[in-house]
Amino acid sequence: MAETNRPLPPDPAADTPLCKRLGWMALIWGASVGVIGIVAYLIRWWING
Repeated sequence: MAETNRPLPPDPAADTPLCKRLGWMALIWGASVGVIGIVAYLIRWWING
């Protein structure tokens, strides 16, 4: 097969400000920590009765 040298599509994150990207990352991280905490609490409640 012949390899074509097509230009890469533009990166939509390149136009987004860094503070907005970091804010989304912090929001997703916080939500995941919260969900893990809730699951751990439910498992602890279920085991201890």
